[in-house]
Amino acid sequence: MKFDGKVALVTGGGTGIGKSAAIALAREGAKVAVAGRRSGPLEETVQEIKAINGEAIAIPTDVTKVSDIEALRDKIDSAWGRLDILINNAGSAMRKPFLETTLEDLDYIYNVDLRSVFAVSQIMVPLMLKGGGGSIINISSILGLFGGKNSTAYCAMKGGVVNLTRAMATDLGPQIRVNCLCPSHIVTPMMQPEIDRLEAAGKMDKLNRLFPMKRVAYPEDMDGAILFFAGDDSKWLTGNIMLIDGGLSCYV
Repeated sequence: MKFDGKVALVTGGGTGIGKSAAIALAREGAKVAVAGRRSGPLEETVQEIKAINGEAIAIPTDVTKVSDIEALRDKIDSAWGRLDILINNAGSAMRKPFLETTLEDLDYIYNVDLRSVFAVSQIMVPLMLKGGGGSIINISSILGLFGGKNSTAYCAMKGGVVNLTRAMATDLGPQIRVNCLCPSHIVTPMMQPEIDRLEAAGKMDKLNRLFPMKRVAYPEDMDGAILFFAGDDSKWLTGNIMLIDGGLSCYV
């Protein structure tokens, strides 16, 4: 297995992309810490990993709080003494017109979607270096590269994650590689209300036809890229920004 002896941390590991990534990493032999604010979903992820004979721990964490992140690091260090793979997946979505987006809204999404990536990475890097280095994968969005209606705050923060990735790569190489994945429409609990709305309106087929792949994506569609950037198959790749969008960005 690719990741025997390796330790991974997945933030936002209780649902969606994070849950799928945690299970995929465990299936390849990694020991996985899953972090998030809600203990129930985290425990569900851990139980699914144990069901495939993997090793995992759930660590409830608010990634907007430095004290929580430091406690998360200490628990990983105590459990396994190292960290090789960090998936910065925790995030929030906000859909509001520009003129209706308050400064409080902006601060909230900044703390969850951008500041947390910086803080978690900065606090975890010494533990990664202790074991010789590793790989950081930041989850941004297609809206970190392109504009989107009613998404100014979200676009700004996800764009920040894209360029933070490039800057981190220059500072942390060669011991730690830093890459970024930018998905488009992934069916996760966060997106499910919008999917339900489109289905109720009979518009899902129209959405699916927008993609050259003719469908929206599911969390497991991210797994291959995550495993690639986490492991030695990408050992000379850092600072990369990969679109995972079913070809949506091919259109002008």
